[in-house]
Amino acid sequence: VSCCVLTDLLLSNYIISCDQNQNNSQCYQSALKMPGYKLYYFNVRGRGELSRLILHYAGVPFEDFRFEGKDWPAVKPKMPFGQVPVLEVDGEKMLAQSHTIARYLARQHGLAGQNDWEQSQADMYVDCIYDLHGAMRTATWEKDAEKQKELFDKVNQETIQPHLEKVEQHLVKNGGVHLVGQGLTWADIAYYAYFTTPIMTLLGGEVFNKTPHLKKLIETVGNNPNIKKYVETRPVTSG
Repeated sequence: VSCCVLTDLLLSNYIISCDQNQNNSQCYQSALKMPGYKLYYFNVRGRGELSRLILHYAGVPFEDFRFEGKDWPAVKPKMPFGQVPVLEVDGEKMLAQSHTIARYLARQHGLAGQNDWEQSQADMYVDCIYDLHGAMRTATWEKDAEKQKELFDKVNQETIQPHLEKVEQHLVKNGGVHLVGQGLTWADIAYYAYFTTPIMTLLGGEVFNKTPHLKKLIETVGNNPNIKKYVETRPVTSG
């Protein structure tokens, strides 16, 4: 595929995802001004998946630079702090830290909230997801299957379930459709990303027995055409 043809394809994909109030000419001009994104991360979902999902949801083309563990020594020196994920913008600027990258992308593509208060609320929910990551860490890395199940059950009962019930209450109070405001934000995508990881599915479908609105929200995000297409074609990984 030639560079020009590839560019036209990317621009066409972007135009399809543009605001319905914009005509094709306006969308094309917007696409020409789009930054070039390259996301560096291991070939797993992990801490890079939220940013990938945000970009796919927004219909924004980017280079999903995945690499295996054996390639890390060659990649590491090029990263600002010797860690990933890292977002490269326009081939020159580099942004580290998973949370920071995802928030930046959400702000750039209209998924951060409509005002300062909504943006702060979205940040709050995403921070909660990172708290859950921490609570699950010991169970995630446990090698003994029986002990791991015990740890998962303990974290589920003591941390996951109480948190989900609180989120359900806030979600219902906000109208039952989105966590923040009246439209989808990266907070909604973050809950989808976390609760569809391979490790979280080990908790079983009953994890949402007491939170029907949150379950519906996660299903809604997953049924978005852009997200659905990506999930169906992304590499199959263990994490």
